[in-house]
Amino acid sequence: MELNELKRRRLALISRMPRNSVAILSSANKNYRTKDVENPYRQNSDFLYITGLSEPNLINLIFKENEKINSILFRDNTSEYEMVWDGTRIDNDTVQKMYDFTEVHRYNDCKDKILDFIKNKDSLFIESGLNNELDSFIQEQISNSGKNNRKNFSFPNQIIALHSLTQNLRLIKSKYEIKLIKDAAKVSIKAHKEAMKKSKPGMYEYELDAEIKYIFNKNNMHYAYMSIVGSGNNACTLHYVKNESLLKDKDLVLIDAAAENQGYASDITRTFPVNGKFTKEQAEIYDIVLRSQEKAIEFIKPGVTWDEVHKVTVSEISKGLIELNLLTDKYEDVIKNESYKDFFMHKTGHWLGLDVHDVGEYENILFKPGMVITVEPGIYINYLNNNVDEKWKGIGIRIEDDVLVTENGSEVITLDLPKSRHEIESLCNQ
Repeated sequence: MELNELKRRRLALISRMPRNSVAILSSANKNYRTKDVENPYRQNSDFLYITGLSEPNLINLIFKENEKINSILFRDNTSEYEMVWDGTRIDNDTVQKMYDFTEVHRYNDCKDKILDFIKNKDSLFIESGLNNELDSFIQEQISNSGKNNRKNFSFPNQIIALHSLTQNLRLIKSKYEIKLIKDAAKVSIKAHKEAMKKSKPGMYEYELDAEIKYIFNKNNMHYAYMSIVGSGNNACTLHYVKNESLLKDKDLVLIDAAAENQGYASDITRTFPVNGKFTKEQAEIYDIVLRSQEKAIEFIKPGVTWDEVHKVTVSEISKGLIELNLLTDKYEDVIKNESYKDFFMHKTGHWLGLDVHDVGEYENILFKPGMVITVEPGIYINYLNNNVDEKWKGIGIRIEDDVLVTENGSEVITLDLPKSRHEIESLCNQ
């Protein structure tokens, strides 16, 4: 993590905090797959954003005093037990210099010292649910605040959710963050291309999933979320992650998979024919989804809202479904009655960043340069839908790209991954 980037973020956080306030951040706990087998560690996104550290058992305090930003870290040096089982981490003195902490103290000293740092502050910003021991301690101090016998001590009378500040900070990405997302997207694009080339009838969905994860691992990246590899009717299940079915001739396969780079996510979906050739019906549905996505991306620029972008995709998808007689009402009635939701039931996109569904409000938010979003319209015609002709059933298509809002419009971060039918068929048949 670049030190200047961390300083910028801490300064931005402090500038949004009222005078005489303090923020407490907790690291994520270890997560266990079974009794004593750990899952790969994933830091709490806000903690990573402010500290740059990806370790458990950490607490960070930030406050401003005498015009100086103080960033206090509680962290233990590597124990003898950890040296044997987990290896040696960098020591506290090095961490303090590398990440520009004002002070570093032993984790076990945090309770006493936290009281010293937060005494007589007016406001405390904290996120509950991350550190049960810290939550209990703070709650105990709140309960005892009226009867605390310590001289010259008062507990903050305002307790405020930290995310009320951090979610707005994280909405606008710096050049450093944008580069991390773009690098993650590059690896994701390689993975999707490889899956298209390898796909053929008789394979299983998990085999394509394995090809994708291999590319991620080879480039020292994790997956940003559980990959969706849904063929045939499985593509109509929005969060299908079993990835266990046989790839059949003349079916489509929808892959929603992407890499995470140093905590920053990409998010890509492509849908392509298992055998490398779209059928007539698949092509007609695919073109509607692609047209709606391209129209939405063209519309994105500073000052636009999520609701406006969604209306563009809804309009294009509704018109296309009416043209194919999959919706039989007039356009105005389809929009008014939201009957398009039988086939397009989710929103057009979401924020992207340290979380794949990144933090931030959606209502009445105007796009600004530096925001990163996904654009992912889809059409899903499930076999359970009894109101459509059999020839359409089992077609599920979603196309998703990552888009950066720029000063004058937008930049498609994932532009290098083919999505026209001709390009996809060409890639599948290589």
